[in-house]
Amino acid sequence: MKKLLLTGFIAGLCPPAFSALPPLSPGELENAAEVTITGEVLASRVLVHRKPSASIYLVRLSVLVKSVEKGEAILKGERTLDVRCWKMRKSNLVGPGGHSDIPADGSSFRMWLRKNSDKQWEPLEPNGIELLNDSPPITFAAVENRESGRGFLIGGIAGLLGLAVFFWFQTARKARST
Repeated sequence: MKKLLLTGFIAGLCPPAFSALPPLSPGELENAAEVTITGEVLASRVLVHRKPSASIYLVRLSVLVKSVEKGEAILKGERTLDVRCWKMRKSNLVGPGGHSDIPADGSSFRMWLRKNSDKQWEPLEPNGIELLNDSPPITFAAVENRESGRGFLIGGIAGLLGLAVFFWFQTARKARST
């Protein structure tokens, strides 16, 4: 029982390991996309969500559709779309997190899109965006990560557990000696 508790405690202290999604092949992009478009970014808006281990950049793009390669019937002639993208920095992920090369304002692109659970357009992850004509991606400013109370909580729990084990051994030793 002691070994099981110790193993569970040590496993609880280890941070989880996550990995980023692998890039999709051209065939996978075509098959998974509801709509494939080329266009230009009219405007963008970036919201930064700071976490202790990462900064998550939520990007909302207003895009002008120049051509539709797949899904003309789905778009029903729409020429401007609201597209949601995201990017993660400074995290425990192996490789990039989110969308690669999110286009900056005025950039030309090709996107393989689908509607997410909120019925918003989003590029396929991680490589559902291709920049065209040497267009630049958005550059994200570094932001300070939020301090975490998790470290203090884990340290406090470990300290209390250590004290409990110490007193338990002391009590067991006294019981054996009497």
